[in-house]
Amino acid sequence: MKYLLSILLLSLGLSGLAQEVESYLLFDAEKADRYIMEKEFPQRDGRGTGSLSLPFFDDFSTYSLPTSDPEIPVELQRWDDDNAAINCNFPIKPPTVGVATLDGLDRTGYPYDFSSPDTYGPADTLTSLPINLAGAQLADNIYLTFFYQGGGRGNAPDPQDSLILEFFAPAGGDNPWIEVWSIPGSEMVTFENVFIPVDNQIFFQDGFRFRFRNYATLTGNLDHWHIDYVFMDDNINPEDFNYFEVAFVDCEYTLLRNFSAMPWTHFKANPNLLMADTVKTLQQNLSASQADNVTSGFKVEYESTIWNNQNDFSQVVVLPEETFVTQYAVNDAPNDFVYDTTVNDTCAIFNVSFYEDNIGILFQEKVGVPNNDSITFQQVFTNYYAYDDGTAERAYALNTAGSRMAVQFPIEIEDSLLGLFIHFTPFQDDNSGESFILRAWSSSGGVPGSELAENFGFSSPNYYDNGYNVFAYYPYDAPIHVNPGNIFVGFVQDSDAQLNVGLDKNTNANATRLYYQLGTGATWTQSSIQGSLMIRPVFKSGKTSVWNGIEEDDAPAFTVYPNPSNGLFTFQFDGSAKAERIEVFNSNGALIFTEKTAIMPYVLDLGSESNGLYFIIIRDAAGNVIGRERLMKSN
Repeated sequence: MKYLLSILLLSLGLSGLAQEVESYLLFDAEKADRYIMEKEFPQRDGRGTGSLSLPFFDDFSTYSLPTSDPEIPVELQRWDDDNAAINCNFPIKPPTVGVATLDGLDRTGYPYDFSSPDTYGPADTLTSLPINLAGAQLADNIYLTFFYQGGGRGNAPDPQDSLILEFFAPAGGDNPWIEVWSIPGSEMVTFENVFIPVDNQIFFQDGFRFRFRNYATLTGNLDHWHIDYVFMDDNINPEDFNYFEVAFVDCEYTLLRNFSAMPWTHFKANPNLLMADTVKTLQQNLSASQADNVTSGFKVEYESTIWNNQNDFSQVVVLPEETFVTQYAVNDAPNDFVYDTTVNDTCAIFNVSFYEDNIGILFQEKVGVPNNDSITFQQVFTNYYAYDDGTAERAYALNTAGSRMAVQFPIEIEDSLLGLFIHFTPFQDDNSGESFILRAWSSSGGVPGSELAENFGFSSPNYYDNGYNVFAYYPYDAPIHVNPGNIFVGFVQDSDAQLNVGLDKNTNANATRLYYQLGTGATWTQSSIQGSLMIRPVFKSGKTSVWNGIEEDDAPAFTVYPNPSNGLFTFQFDGSAKAERIEVFNSNGALIFTEKTAIMPYVLDLGSESNGLYFIIIRDAAGNVIGRERLMKSN
């Protein structure tokens, strides 16, 4: 009952009192979106039937799990399953940017077993592709080395949990997997390095593999293990092994002063003020030797235009095994960089990358894609403001009827507030049947003041809306006129149920922007929980419709209601949607139903299916995917 324990600890044992609550997650939208994506792209040929040769290397700076995504080179695949989650959000100071995280969720991002809070057992597996060790000898000194961390920014595994490493003997008979290393769970803020010898003749064959497994609570996004920098080769001596690697450690997400995203028309009103003067990246020298003159810079691209901004200085001396910070001049001399406001009238998305000298093992294998010598992100200017980086590591909620949560946003220009993007995430209970009402307030002495407009329409949390970290959209009853200056946006909840909103732990706008009221008539209190609440105000901003990305303007429009449902879901398509067929997959990935959708509106009946999560693919007459949706069936 780990997640219940986390609430008790956070509330210092006073579980009966009104409070703000931070919780671990039960659902991983990134895994779920990857699962849906596999249904969208046609299957492609894999790496072939041949085994890999030594050295084996993966630093998880690029996606290396099996995928049919055509944008990911198949040559980068190193693993035979996709239960783990490659990310840079859950670990704390990994050796290099990007890790593989093992937890209690299956490949769809849903708990392995939700039948009981205490369910426990084997969870994720990360299995290498076959490796050819035929002809190897003990004298070759073949070692597998890797780094691991328990917990990080996620949930620390308990002592009864474990991370296990197993080797595969191709001629091993009925029990070919042999455990060679394990570690019990504990809370860790640093990564540990392990060297495991391949020192048995039974492994020296073509088809050798290795795999990581975790034993965990199977009811949520819990018991995190982060694995990084997996390297296997011969002629290794652990006593004097030198990694010879200087790499980025964390992801970056913005060049703006206060926001990760904002409306383009608002940015254009005062671009110089809204740009950050400087930004910093965290890097690390893994080597036991000194690194000198490490140069770096950042590059911004919009379509075919590139702005390259190299630092005017180098990290002259980087000591062995040192973690160091590099500062970049953005809207400051000598770069004085500002996003070009002439590229578009109402929206713009810029590709941003930080880079450093190529220093490391086998960096040549990742030509043309990001490796640990670079980090990339998209700076999005559409029609909403955001503080968060787009991913949730925890959940935030209030537990009192009539409670209000409000996030402050400084608005640049006069505009119409249309609604909110909210990232609801399930925790412990499915509260999708609960209700809330959107609110917007003026600022009064730095706290929420009078309501900007009346809203009476009730909404409910949608936990499975639209895909990977694409927020559910909730409109106000009518557009709300706002003037430049500070406003607060949020909602008031109808009951004491915890309406868990995603909490980004890699940023911290809450410290000055998040306020809450614990019930009607209570005073506004500034939040004490670190992070950024994942609520984003949406403005008209010169557009004709509400959307969450450039490509959505051309996407066919449809709605599904009710969702969640006890089994009957109605699909309503607009006139531009050329929907011909619907495909329904259960949470195990099995296609359970397909049918033409010629009759509009189309009613999908899942009444005979069990409660749970279902994934929908909508295709046109040519078989192209024109829509995706998650449905939740619950009685």
